[in-house]
Amino acid sequence: MIPWYSMLAHAFGWFSRIFSTILFSSCRVSVFGQEIEKKYLEEHPAKGPLYASWHRGLFFLIYFYRNLDCVVMASASKDGELAAQATKSHGWIPVRGSSSYRGTEALREMLSLLKKGHRGGLVVDAPKGPPCISKMGIIVLAKRTGLPILPLIWSADRCWRLGSWDRTIIPKPFSRIVMLYGSEFLSIPINASDEDCEAYRQNLDSILNRMMYQTDNFFKSHEYSDPRQIKVPVPLPKPDTVS
Repeated sequence: MIPWYSMLAHAFGWFSRIFSTILFSSCRVSVFGQEIEKKYLEEHPAKGPLYASWHRGLFFLIYFYRNLDCVVMASASKDGELAAQATKSHGWIPVRGSSSYRGTEALREMLSLLKKGHRGGLVVDAPKGPPCISKMGIIVLAKRTGLPILPLIWSADRCWRLGSWDRTIIPKPFSRIVMLYGSEFLSIPINASDEDCEAYRQNLDSILNRMMYQTDNFFKSHEYSDPRQIKVPVPLPKPDTVS
């Protein structure tokens, strides 16, 4: 990589750390359903679950799980270097690769680190979407490691949305943030067939999109004290990736 770009990416990483610390310190964060994670970590102190979320929320997730040596995959592209340095500055371990380039090698690296006890996860519609439709990588990781997948989603009452493919959300200063964990783990049997894995992948999408509906609608009414109280319509409306 060109030396000046490496320097720029490194500077961007530390700027993102400073910016996120100032921004999120001003926000009020409410977390729901984290008991499932805490119980798992108490019972399995040498390993963690596999976290799964949408790419739109990566910014806050990097901050929320900072300084824990969690493993995440960052694109091997030039732009991916910015994401890699941002995660690294927050105390993550970035592994370079994607579904379109160096994916197999990156999965092997993640497998090795996860087996050593590192927590990790994926923003499962990365690197280029389409938004809110997962790739198979998280299912493969869960199948090969035996680790369960834990979905998590967050939203904010006031935020900016970038013009990127994933419509990245960035909370405004002093906003309220709600973080929601899945009510149960998604485990993938080691002998799951390709058809089974596809069914699990689709189920993960449904879970994440239902949770996203609940968190996105949490601040629209004063009726609810918990996003899990919000009834999700069937069929689920198409995820809001435009507004």
